Amino acid sequence: MTTYHIIGRKRENDNTAEFGFGDYPRYTSFVTLTVEADTVRKAQNKAKKIDKNISFSGMFGNTIYADADLPSMYRTGWIK
Repeated sequence: MTTYHIIGRKRENDNTAEFGFGDYPRYTSFVTLTVEADTVRKAQNKAKKIDKNISFSGMFGNTIYADADLPSMYRTGWIK
């Protein structure tokens, strides 16, 4: 079994100068869920069963990484 991490994105925007008056939102990526499965597809199916709001398709879909492939920026600040 391999551990897979589902990465979600949060969008923050406001009509202020900090965000270019709505033109430049801030996106924050974070680990949404961690599951164990044999393949990527089985991990996606498990994640969808746990949380119905997770989607891996489309322009704003969640991404999935194996534990060995997880970028270092996601390794800090989350609890297994």
